[in-house]
Amino acid sequence: MRNMKNDIGFASAMKLLPANTALAASGLPEEVRCRINEIRLRIGRPVALTLGGRNEILNGAGTVTKEDIETIISRAFRNSIHSSPEQVCAGYITYENGCRVGFSGTAANECGTVVNVRDINSVCIRIPREVIGCSEEIFAKCLRKRPSSVLLFGQPSSGKTTYLRDLTRMCGNRYRTALIDERSEIAAVFSGTPSNDVGIFTDVFERYPRKAAIETAIRVMSPQVIVCDEIGSSEDTVSLNYAVESGTCLIATCHCGSVKGLFRKPEISELIAGGIFEYAIWLEDHEVREISTVGELICSGR
Repeated sequence: MRNMKNDIGFASAMKLLPANTALAASGLPEEVRCRINEIRLRIGRPVALTLGGRNEILNGAGTVTKEDIETIISRAFRNSIHSSPEQVCAGYITYENGCRVGFSGTAANECGTVVNVRDINSVCIRIPREVIGCSEEIFAKCLRKRPSSVLLFGQPSSGKTTYLRDLTRMCGNRYRTALIDERSEIAAVFSGTPSNDVGIFTDVFERYPRKAAIETAIRVMSPQVIVCDEIGSSEDTVSLNYAVESGTCLIATCHCGSVKGLFRKPEISELIAGGIFEYAIWLEDHEVREISTVGELICSGR
């Protein structure tokens, strides 16, 4: 049974928004508010909502202005955007309770590296959802008897982080778990304390570079399970192989809309072929579409 906790993520998003937009969003029926994944504002256009895989206009919010964008960015960076150059160049910042604000604009670059972003013209506020119990089926089939390595995949906004958060909670209530929370989205740590329930046996490595976090966790915390979001780089391949060779199981997510698509991602394909993962979970529209063993995945993917 799923249980949506008190929606602190939505409340945090409302603090970021201009008054007219917050009023329009807060006035939506509760069943609609609970399904909002993202709120998007683009200068000169209406406010848009992402609900599952659908895009809708937020009626009553009016047309987005440059001042609206500036208000959100100022609040997200707590009136100190110049003190956060890494977040500016990365194109996102994490606000309270794991609420992530992504943005686009005009980049200044040097030798192909972004060194600043100006004239921000659109923002995407991603609302974190702590859905207690949504991963019960996955845990029962893949992790209840013993720790195992699991890859969750799906398109953007398919529910990967939501399921990963709940799976962390369930693993962390049974196994020693190290959560690599690079963007502060999963545990949403505030003053050293996770805002979300990530389990009583979970150690949170917040804002660490992934490689350093994995190496530190294995060296000093002896985890049975390591959890990380959005893998796919060549450096991830090295770090995750190191974790498994050290005797630790992995739970991770990656962006991909199909099984065949996984095998078109060189790094992911290498991890699968190397036996890093035992199970693969295909998520679609915030639901579990398929649970496969890696053997089944390889047969169907090729």
